[in-house]
Amino acid sequence: MTDTAGFPFLVKGESAVFHGDLYRTRDAVGLWPCVELLPEPGRPAPEGLAPREAADGSVGYPVAPERLEAWYAVTWTFRWRGELFECTAATPTTLTGDYLGSDEHFAKEHLKRLVIDYYGVFPRDEVTELEEHREDLLQPLHVMVQRLTEADHFRPKTYAVYHGRTYPAAAEADASGLIALTTGDDRPEGLVADPRDPGAGHFLAAPEQLEAWYRIHWTFRWRGGPFDAVGAVDGRIKGVYTGGIWGFADNMMLTDESSPDGGQTRYTVRAGLGGVTDLEQHRTDLLAEQ
Repeated sequence: MTDTAGFPFLVKGESAVFHGDLYRTRDAVGLWPCVELLPEPGRPAPEGLAPREAADGSVGYPVAPERLEAWYAVTWTFRWRGELFECTAATPTTLTGDYLGSDEHFAKEHLKRLVIDYYGVFPRDEVTELEEHREDLLQPLHVMVQRLTEADHFRPKTYAVYHGRTYPAAAEADASGLIALTTGDDRPEGLVADPRDPGAGHFLAAPEQLEAWYRIHWTFRWRGGPFDAVGAVDGRIKGVYTGGIWGFADNMMLTDESSPDGGQTRYTVRAGLGGVTDLEQHRTDLLAEQ
């Protein structure tokens, strides 16, 4: 049986390897996709990382995921009287575990109930097949970061094509009917600099000068409800609910916030990419609407 006397790390949690040393971790709030390392008391701080104090006074060390050798979620399982449990706590003499089996008679006879689940506390010498399980978190994070980058974090964007080149563009024409293009160091011939900010790399084009002018945005469903994507926050896609059913917004505890123009309240969600369905990109031809 695996020797886990003392369980030097959490029996259930996340750990990372940095410069060959193992650390417990937590989310680096506001610094996604960074991971925050948590040295055990008495251990030296991770070399080359700056400390950051959390609201509860604890200190962590944020690190970019590409600097980690490994990052994984840990769980332990064991058997007691042949039945399978997930370990939730450990002492030098006992293990506590949530029942993973389906024998209702066994559970009622030997275990304690918490809401709808069963658990038990068992002497270590009665436990068998104690095993550690690791779920890799590093590779899925790299894939998610790449996916978010490729989709520009699912932010709505507007583009215009002028003389075969594509530029970020304003989503609406100005009062004179002209469309602002952001060209950076490029100075397109035939266009005039935006007089409102002539040094900012903005040029104005009439709709008839453009080969294309279009808006890209994303839609998705979360728990069956429709949403317009407005970006990504801490690795989660943020969406504005478009279903119009107040009961859905209330039951799913969506966040109510003011629209960017402050005109009305909208309901939003931050959903993990694994929990969304029907994620789809749309292209709207703005020239056709002129």
